[in-house]
Amino acid sequence: MTIRAGVVGAGILGSQHAAFLAAQPEVKLVGVADMRREVAERVATPLGATAYGSLAEMATQCLDLVVVATPDPLHLQPCLDAIEAGVPCIIEEKPLATTLDDGRRLMEAIERHGTRFFVNYANRAATLDIATGYVLQQGLLGELVYGEARLDDNISVPTQMWGGRSRDWAAGSSTAHFLLSHVVDLLHWYLAPARVTEVYAIAQQKVLGNTPDVYDAYLTFDSGAKIRVKAEWIKHIDELVEFYMCFSGSKGTLIYNKRGGFNTSAGWRANLSPEVSAQELLEHRERLGERGVEMRALVHRPAPATATLSAGGATDMHSLEFQGLGYGETMSLCRSFVDAILDDTLTPSSWKGHGPVPTHVDGWRQTQVVCAIVASAASGRVVSIEE
Repeated sequence: MTIRAGVVGAGILGSQHAAFLAAQPEVKLVGVADMRREVAERVATPLGATAYGSLAEMATQCLDLVVVATPDPLHLQPCLDAIEAGVPCIIEEKPLATTLDDGRRLMEAIERHGTRFFVNYANRAATLDIATGYVLQQGLLGELVYGEARLDDNISVPTQMWGGRSRDWAAGSSTAHFLLSHVVDLLHWYLAPARVTEVYAIAQQKVLGNTPDVYDAYLTFDSGAKIRVKAEWIKHIDELVEFYMCFSGSKGTLIYNKRGGFNTSAGWRANLSPEVSAQELLEHRERLGERGVEMRALVHRPAPATATLSAGGATDMHSLEFQGLGYGETMSLCRSFVDAILDDTLTPSSWKGHGPVPTHVDGWRQTQVVCAIVASAASGRVVSIEE
C-alpha cells in the first residue's frame, strides 16, 4: 500500500512534515498547500511534490492522508474541508482547537464521517516522557499527590519566530494553547485513566499587549492529584525554551529537567519508593530499555544538608537516572501514525507498550482543559470540566 499524502500549511512544522512524508518508503507526497503559493512551492518543489494555493485544489488528487499544520487558531477549516472532501486519514498539529465551539464542530464531523484522526502530541515520543509515564503508571512513587510543570519560551517566540507575521500569529494563540496544550496532554497520558475535573487559573497581560504574557493554573484530577501548570513567553533568556517537571508521590519523587535553563543541566531522576527492592529496580530498568529508554539504576544514600543544617535520616535510596536530553527524532510519533494507517490499528508495533496513538479524543480532552484555563483566568473562578 502506498499512502498518497498532502500537507496544509508550509510554515516551520508544515515543511518538517512534508520532508518527513517524502522520506517514507510507503508514502507518496503528492502536494503542499498554502495560501502563499510561493511558500508552498519552496517546500514542495525540492521534494518532488506539487504546490497548491488551497486544500480544495490539492484534495482533487485522491489523497489518503492530509497533515494540517496551519497556525493554532486556523486548524478548524482545513480539517473540516479535508473531512468533507472524503480524505480518510488526517494528522493535525496540536491543539485540536482553540475554542470549545471549534472543538465540538470538529469532533462531530470526525464521528459523522468516520475519519481516522490523529493529533501530533510530539512530546509523547520523547524517551524521558515515556519513562515518566512508566514510573507514574507503575506506582513507583507511591500515590501521586502533587506535581508541577512549567514550560516557558523566550520572548523572541511571540515577537520574531514567524517573521512579520509573529505578532498576529501570537495574538491568535496564547501560551495556554501553544505551550500548555503539550503539558496537559502529557499529564493525561502519564496519569491515564485519571482526568482533570477542575481548573483554577490566573493570567497576566502587561508586556505583549496582544496576547497574555503568562498563564498559571492548578489542575485537580479525579484521582485526587493536584498539578500546577505554568507557561509564559516573555522571558529574556539565552535559551529558546525552558521545560521543567516534578512529581511528588507519597513515597518518592521524580524530577525532569526536560530543557534546562540557566546554570542547569537537562536530565531526569526518579527516587523510587523504598518498597521497590534492588532486584525490582533492575527489572524496571530492563523494561524501560525494552521501550528504548536506557537508564542508570542507582542505590545511593543521600544526606540532605544545607551549610550546617542537616535533616538526618540518611537511608539507602533506589533511583533511576538519565543525564542529558531525552529527545527522539522530530517526527517519530508521525512514523507511528503512518504505521497505524498501514496496520489499521491504534497500537502499531512502533508504538508498542505506550497505549493507543493520540487521536481526536485526546485532542478534545486537552482542548477542554486548556479552554478551562483561559476561562478561569478571565473569570477568576474555578471551572469544572464536563465529561
